[in-house]
Amino acid sequence: PVDLETWHRRLGHAGITRVRMMVQKNLVDGMEVVGPVDTAVDDCDSCHMGKAKRRPFDGVTTRESRLLERVHVDL
Repeated sequence: PVDLETWHRRLGHAGITRVRMMVQKNLVDGMEVVGPVDTAVDDCDSCHMGKAKRRPFDGVTTRESRLLERVHVDL
């Protein structure tokens, strides 16, 4: 028997409400939880990183006005 957060990680970071439902309704054989089931588990770093939204590029673009002002080279 392990805590709810460990089951969350073992199930591929499944939603915590789904994991709670599995425990409360005994949907999975052998799924035993130690500790409270009603507590929220919102501090999963992997889940936060996966849900983070970030723009891939800056919105600012500048055009060079002179020849050879910017050169891209493979080294």
